[in-house]
Amino acid sequence: MEKNEASDNPDLSAKPQLVFLLLLDGWGVAEKNEANAISNARILNFSKMAKEYPTAILEANALNINARYLILGSGLAVSDETQAIGNDLSSIISGVGLKQLKIFDSERLAALSSFFNGRREERLPGEDWLPISLEDDKQEINVPLAVKRIFRESVKAVKSGKYNFIVAACSALDVKASGGDFADTVKTVEILDRALKSLASEVLDRQGILVISSSSGNAERLKDMATDLPDNNITDNPVPLIIVGDDFKGKTIGLKDAPDGDLSLLAPAGSLSDIAPTILNLMGIEKDAGMSGISLVDGK
Repeated sequence: MEKNEASDNPDLSAKPQLVFLLLLDGWGVAEKNEANAISNARILNFSKMAKEYPTAILEANALNINARYLILGSGLAVSDETQAIGNDLSSIISGVGLKQLKIFDSERLAALSSFFNGRREERLPGEDWLPISLEDDKQEINVPLAVKRIFRESVKAVKSGKYNFIVAACSALDVKASGGDFADTVKTVEILDRALKSLASEVLDRQGILVISSSSGNAERLKDMATDLPDNNITDNPVPLIIVGDDFKGKTIGLKDAPDGDLSLLAPAGSLSDIAPTILNLMGIEKDAGMSGISLVDGK
């Protein structure tokens, strides 16, 4: 389906029942090559969504994961995780009396429960947390099982109808890529891609909006192509952004389409600091004046 730039503005007059932010950490954007596990995987659902809904890539180059989550939640282009911030996304949502849920695996406990919340360590009014273990019954890390758990709980949360905003942080791909096994990393990409379909379907059934992104890349560069040495660390490569919603289908909202569906050919449309203002815009909530990021929906 080709996107229609002639009627490019979605109707946001009616607030969505739910906005769901899915962070697939480790999913970065880079050129196709033998070191890129993402471009070597079959990602039919991700690719279909990228073709049918507004899609962009965002700069993601903070020093570490915690700083990136602070940027994601604060809407500020902070340089490190100690920088002072103002009102964050979670506190704004709580302040207008809406319900929110944070789903995270054990690798993202501090990142999502604290740094995303402006380094706050206690729950806000109307906020629930749902931690998910990465380990199986033998206390061994089991990435496929962790993905299954996170997406199962995500679908259950959507079906419950309790929440206006849900954010799920899945570190499975980052964890697998850090291990350096290329074939296993490709498999993990494909597991995530298959899980996307059911989650997107549930969110759309609730007249909601699913925002797919990542805090960092990793799986797109499993070795240094110049030295041929393994590279299993988070990268400074851009990360994807897809806005999946009925009112957005077939529209670009002013974003450029990726030539032949190759996101690596796009220039960044923004940065991680734009995600919080975008979420607020989608929810019909005014962004905090202290946020440096802008909504990628209306450019404000």
